[in-house]
Amino acid sequence: MNSPRLTPIEVKIKIHPDHIKRFPDPNGKGRNRYIAQVSVDEIARANIEFGPNPRNQNLETKVSQAIAEGLTVRRGWFMYFNRGIVLNAETAEYDNQTQEFKLKLLCDTKNPWESTYGNLDGGHTNKVILKAIKDGWKNFATAGDKQFVTLEVLLGIEEGMLSDLVGARNTNISVKDLSIIVLKGDIDWLQEVFKKNKVNDKISWRQFENSEVNGIDVIATLSLLNPRLEVKTRCYNGPGRIISELKSNSEVMKGLRSVQNIAFEYLKFVDYIHDSFEGWYKQAERKKISGFGNLAGISMSETELIFLKKVIRYKILKSWLLPLAFSFTRVVMDSPDDPKLWRTVADTVGPKLYAMLREQTSSFGFNLDKLAKSSAVWNALEALVWAEYMTQKLANV
Repeated sequence: MNSPRLTPIEVKIKIHPDHIKRFPDPNGKGRNRYIAQVSVDEIARANIEFGPNPRNQNLETKVSQAIAEGLTVRRGWFMYFNRGIVLNAETAEYDNQTQEFKLKLLCDTKNPWESTYGNLDGGHTNKVILKAIKDGWKNFATAGDKQFVTLEVLLGIEEGMLSDLVGARNTNISVKDLSIIVLKGDIDWLQEVFKKNKVNDKISWRQFENSEVNGIDVIATLSLLNPRLEVKTRCYNGPGRIISELKSNSEVMKGLRSVQNIAFEYLKFVDYIHDSFEGWYKQAERKKISGFGNLAGISMSETELIFLKKVIRYKILKSWLLPLAFSFTRVVMDSPDDPKLWRTVADTVGPKLYAMLREQTSSFGFNLDKLAKSSAVWNALEALVWAEYMTQKLANV
């Protein structure tokens, strides 16, 4: 089921058959993509000004001005000077006879730039084209001078992977900011904790490093404990902004550093949640133990839990894992010296957490991205954990 705010939109783009190609998923996971060379006039006609693109389109920047110059001055070269536009679509079909590329998209009418479908990357390119044509610029008449742009359309993308994909496709300023923080020594204290526990070499802290775990993900998870970060859902949908704040705001960095003494144990506990989840599923479902791999928030791919030092056969997507990790933060801060108690509470309440996540996922129409941005879901999970924690504390008085 789709959210009532999601409006179906059909887009038709004229493309010559020689200028479009479909690529099946070489991994056999049902994903597909089209690559096309599209006239900028067709992009303007499509008028797709919505999607999960995380950046506002500021046309006053040097980047935007360079895009505009490439469009209006460098005749016949725009497609080669520009990275292009990437769309996430629900369905796509090309008709060789009509030469029409038909896309079905869904637009969140309340928050267009939080739509699951639409512009993933290339928001500035799209906006520059729209503005230029609206302001009276016309594509060059001579065939050799006409401006085209590369269009990539993705299909079958898991919603729980959407934020990662968007972050990777967009200019990753958060990676650069993290590299700067590391270079300045601002998180030497955290790296020392990880070096002491022999996991630091498994974390990518600088741009272009390729380790098992991304440093941005580590800090986003640890930031769930940061008392200076009020809106914890940002750890899911705004980790890049958190990294930027750590770079520029000493109070936010101070808040993160305040959890230094429990940083490793908490991240190890999050791995414990990850490792325990299949067991929680089996306890809750009992008769349906064969369907674990079909759960919306689960990807059946081998995952190394570096803090727990264990490899498991599946991965919990961030849209489920971060709300689960958050649900225990109040317990962790109330009993910071008792990781054993955290696990005891988790072992007891875990099946109920799974059941609540499953129910909430269904109520959100299996839109994992919307689920993970809902503070109500996070708070409901936290309340469930806190109730079990208090029950156990009272029983031991």
